[in-house]
Amino acid sequence: MHIQQLKISNILGLKDLEISPGSFTAIEGPNGTGKTSIIEAIKGALKSGHDATLLRNGAEKGEIVLVLDDAMSITKSVTADGSSTVVRDAAGKKIARPAEAIANLLDMLSVNPVDFLTAKPKDRVRVLLESMPMEVNTERLSEISGITVTAEPGVHVLQVIELTAKKVYDERTGTNRAVKEKEGTIKQLTEAMPPAPNGVEGSEEEISDQVAEATTARDTRLAAIATKLTGLETKARDDIAANDTAARTKIDGIRTKLQADIDALKAAAQAEVDTINTTLAADNAAINAELAKQSGLAATAREQANTKHTNTTAPLAAALTVLRTNREATAKRETTTKLIEDMNEELEQLRADAEAQTAALAALESYKSELLAKLPIPGLEVRDGEIFRNDVVFDRLNTAQQVDIAVDIAKLRAGELGVICVDRIECLDSKMFASFQQRLIDSGLQAFVTRVGDSDGDTFEITTTN
Repeated sequence: MHIQQLKISNILGLKDLEISPGSFTAIEGPNGTGKTSIIEAIKGALKSGHDATLLRNGAEKGEIVLVLDDAMSITKSVTADGSSTVVRDAAGKKIARPAEAIANLLDMLSVNPVDFLTAKPKDRVRVLLESMPMEVNTERLSEISGITVTAEPGVHVLQVIELTAKKVYDERTGTNRAVKEKEGTIKQLTEAMPPAPNGVEGSEEEISDQVAEATTARDTRLAAIATKLTGLETKARDDIAANDTAARTKIDGIRTKLQADIDALKAAAQAEVDTINTTLAADNAAINAELAKQSGLAATAREQANTKHTNTTAPLAAALTVLRTNREATAKRETTTKLIEDMNEELEQLRADAEAQTAALAALESYKSELLAKLPIPGLEVRDGEIFRNDVVFDRLNTAQQVDIAVDIAKLRAGELGVICVDRIECLDSKMFASFQQRLIDSGLQAFVTRVGDSDGDTFEITTTN
């Protein structure tokens, strides 16, 4: 459905205008001549509510009349205080709910294809996704991806798939990193594992008992030697004491005897005393010599006992050390082996997770392709905040392809009344303008476009193409 006739009276910069637009109506002229007023008048007629700025300066009432090709008419009257809209059907009958009738005809005059062509990538993506609504199936996405997927209201399914794929990709990156770390740890543990123990075999307890037995035997022998030596020392002291007592007794007798006849016997007594002292010294020397001999023998016996003990216990102690070392090495080896086994199990699980995540990414891509195949504009997809067509980003498509996409989106948004209004189309070069014009005509849309021209005077020119 198109606009067959347009009448404008006292709206914006226009006093009176009546045209019969074609499929492509170009309004060209210098700035300030009222070109945009035609576009804004069409929009104003189809927009609900009151907009006093539409009224031409100095006028009391303005009016916009659109007659559609099915004979339906839309008349909007504007005053400073209010606006009214009357919609009549093909038979001229007034429709009770004009706003609802207009709303059923269009999606706010579609989208401006030129704005789409010149917009920033994120704005183009927004318009595209709004033009191709799809229901988000979070349960299926959760099943495909293996993670819980939620969708905020207003987020397009393609954006949800992209966000989900990014999350799965990031998780797989972390999993692969963990696999490499785990493999490195297992390799280090394997290289550092102590060799299997070898050497002395037997019971640590039995060898410990043998060492204790040898030590007890040594201690018993040393105790016997000490006891014997103590007896000898006691006897020697007793003999010396007895000799001293006997000698003193004799000396006292001699002295008593000498007391009576001291002068006569002094020389003889002294000689006898000297003899006794000499004998005493010899006896004591003999006793001390025997004691020294026995002490030497005791020292030799002690040394022999210690040597025997050392000779007996040294190999036992060495064996005990080997056994303890082997026991610690075996325990460490068992612990390391168990740790490696556990890590290998974890590694297999990580590898399985990475494979599952790779499969999930492939499934998400397949699901996206399945959805894209259902889109009214084939080959389009949104990736990393950009529009792609057949894997080529929008800004690198040729002019014809970019125009095709812009017009297709406008057509999707046009609704039953296939009308689009495009202001400032001069931003397109001549090649793109020609492609744009032909594509719009071929699309079946009706276009009203304004373009700044270099014509003389202060008026604009209207050119229609069917």
